[in-house]
Amino acid sequence: MKAVEAMRNAANDGHAAAANNFGTMLHHGRGVHQDLTGARAYYHQAAETGLPAARFNLGFMLVRGLGGEKHEARARTLFLLAAEDGEIDAITHLGAMMMTGAGGPQDFESALSWWARGVDLGDSRCAFNLGIAHAGGHAGDVNFVAASYWFRQAQRFGNEAAAAELDRLEIVMSEEEQAAVIACNSR
Repeated sequence: MKAVEAMRNAANDGHAAAANNFGTMLHHGRGVHQDLTGARAYYHQAAETGLPAARFNLGFMLVRGLGGEKHEARARTLFLLAAEDGEIDAITHLGAMMMTGAGGPQDFESALSWWARGVDLGDSRCAFNLGIAHAGGHAGDVNFVAASYWFRQAQRFGNEAAAAELDRLEIVMSEEEQAAVIACNSR
C-alpha cells in the first residue's frame, strides 16, 4: 500500500507519468478499487502535459464512454496527437476511427497511411488491419495479393489471427493471384 500511496502522492504533486500510472491502477483496479471516473481524471491530468501514453489512455476512455460521457471526436484528436509522437496503440485506434469515420470524417487514405506507420514500428495489429482493408476493398479495389502480404506480415509479428485470414484468402484467390503471392513470397 505504500507504493500505491507514493504513486498517488506523486500524481497529485503533478508528476505526469505518475498520474498516468495511477490512472491505469484505478482503471484496472490494480492495488486499488476500480474507479473509472478517477482514472479518467488522472489520465486527463497527465494528457494535459502532452504525455503520449496518457493521451491514448484518455482517448480510450472517451471513445468507450468509460468514467464519463462518450466523446469520439475528442478521442480521435487525442489519438492523433499521441500517434504523431509514435504511440502505437493510438496509431492502431486512430486508423480504425479514420477507416470507419468515427469521431470525424471517413478517410481511407489516412487510415492506411497511419497503419503503414504502425507496421514500420512493428505492430501486428496494423499489419492485420491493412490486410483486412485490402481484402475488403477499403484500400481501393479488392486486392487479395496485397491482403496476403499484409496478413503474412502480421503473422511474422506474432498475430495469431492472421493464419486464419490467409486460409480464407487461399480459398477465394484465383490461380493468378496465388501465383503472384508465391512470387512475392519467394523474393
